[in-house]
Amino acid sequence: MSRAVIPFTTQAAALGVALALPAFVGANSYALFVATQLGIYIIAAIGLNLLAGYAGQVSLGHAAFVAIGAYSVALLTVDHHWPFWAAAVVGMVLAAGLGVLAALPAFRLNTWYFAFITLAFALVFEKMIVEWRWLTKGFAGVVGVPPPSAFGYEFGPRPLYYTVVAVTVIAFILVRNVVHSRFGRAFVAVRDVEPAALAVGASPQRTKLVAFVISAALAGIAGAFFAVQKTVVTPDDFTADFSIFFLLTVVLGGLGTLWGPIIGALVFFLIPELLAGLQSWRMLIYGGMLLGLMLFAPHGLYGALRQAWRRFAPSPAKASAAADSSHAREHPPIAGLGLVISGLRKQFGGVQALDGVDLSVPAGSCYAIVGPNGSGKTTLLNLASGYYVPDAGSVKIGDVEALGSGAQRIAARGVGRTFQTPRLIADLTALDNVMLGAYTRERAGLLSTALRLPFARAEARRLRQEALGFLQFVGVADRADIEAGEIPHGQQRLIEIARAMMGGARLILLDEPAAGLSMSELERLERLIMRICGLGATIVIVEHHLDLVANVATHVTVLDRGTVLAAGKPAAVFNDERVMRAYMGERALKAGVPA
Repeated sequence: MSRAVIPFTTQAAALGVALALPAFVGANSYALFVATQLGIYIIAAIGLNLLAGYAGQVSLGHAAFVAIGAYSVALLTVDHHWPFWAAAVVGMVLAAGLGVLAALPAFRLNTWYFAFITLAFALVFEKMIVEWRWLTKGFAGVVGVPPPSAFGYEFGPRPLYYTVVAVTVIAFILVRNVVHSRFGRAFVAVRDVEPAALAVGASPQRTKLVAFVISAALAGIAGAFFAVQKTVVTPDDFTADFSIFFLLTVVLGGLGTLWGPIIGALVFFLIPELLAGLQSWRMLIYGGMLLGLMLFAPHGLYGALRQAWRRFAPSPAKASAAADSSHAREHPPIAGLGLVISGLRKQFGGVQALDGVDLSVPAGSCYAIVGPNGSGKTTLLNLASGYYVPDAGSVKIGDVEALGSGAQRIAARGVGRTFQTPRLIADLTALDNVMLGAYTRERAGLLSTALRLPFARAEARRLRQEALGFLQFVGVADRADIEAGEIPHGQQRLIEIARAMMGGARLILLDEPAAGLSMSELERLERLIMRICGLGATIVIVEHHLDLVANVATHVTVLDRGTVLAAGKPAAVFNDERVMRAYMGERALKAGVPA
């Protein structure tokens, strides 16, 4: 994700001042009520934006998690006389816990199944709070929710408003810290390019779970303040329309942006107040706004504002990161991992992709796998890296059997890979894409990351310098602060290799890295592969460009129709009549067409 032009401390301060302004300008009680409710909705929207905008998991049942927080506070404070702060913590934990139980079965499904399951959960929960009269009081609701208090002082409307402002700013800061960490990079990777997330060792299910826990917890704390502000909690407050309101708030403001939910809440919440005298025209005005948004601002209001800023504001200097990389140290030696594949078989329907393949890659070697299209080369890499499960056979990485380990566990063992088409996250900078590679190496946990504890800050600085060093190593340090989607294809391939090295890869699987490269880029790639091999890493390269293979590989295996056709030194293999026949065909071989 690109870094903000305005410093973050300034952004957080501006948010706090903007939210607190009504209290300082002598707003009446109604204005304070509206502003407090706006802050509560922003808290919930910030959490939903983390889930839907960054992690790509659309929730249509967020009102249920707000309701869990609200009913927890209402019941514990009214019926059991708990203090608000303890009840709010319980509500936050319950919202996160029940949300996970409801959504966990859906994490393996696509986004829209997840959305439907969260909607079903919200509808069931709405029915429960109506029917469980012994607990929730049914339609009558829980009445007389007391305000928070501290040190014997009971909060009136103004102190409650200040508290909501403070919690809103804290939520904004905590979520920002998470977004700009390994967790945030993993969220976006799972959302946009799940194979890349697996390649760096990030579990998509676990990553979605983290996003959901944070999102539901923020909804729970928003519900806690919702209860004390209204003093009455009823089922009518938490209908499906309420969930749709939160989702539209985030979409209108800008999915996957820090300021999007704030802008969206301001528009959705304040415009009805401004249009109070135009009741009969409100739906027409809303429809016109949404139509204009779809036509002119498909990335939300914040996206439109950011695009306008970039168009008219002077471009910031991009040289800082590249300049820092000049201090990058030489890469230390790498203890390569060997790869042994025995009897590997894989069938897709009626197609036998691999049929009893054996090969042994010595540690520290550069090993090539070649063959005609459809011979099973990429399938072999996918099996070796855990993306597919073989029907039979064995895959050993080093001395450890890797069969059935899964892609993220194999990546954590020191296996990095690239793809036929570069799998970079387009919305992240080149630097962030490379830092994503360090996912399994980072030790800072979610809490220390959110709070930006000294250990987490020091680790982030160290890894940033290391990532800059790898960008310099592959020759694209000047692209560090540019979003990957704006970088040429040839340089994207180099960034993929840098990402694999950033993960501490000792065995690197390159899937057709020369595809689409110019001659100068090809020469650059060849030198880079030889440098990496010179450090001691093991490289397995699948490639059609035989000149590149002949120059870098010490050993070649040729696949044809899922079986090993030939294996040995490049010169001997490429002069094998069976290999030439497989590549050129019988008639071309007899006609004397040169290889």
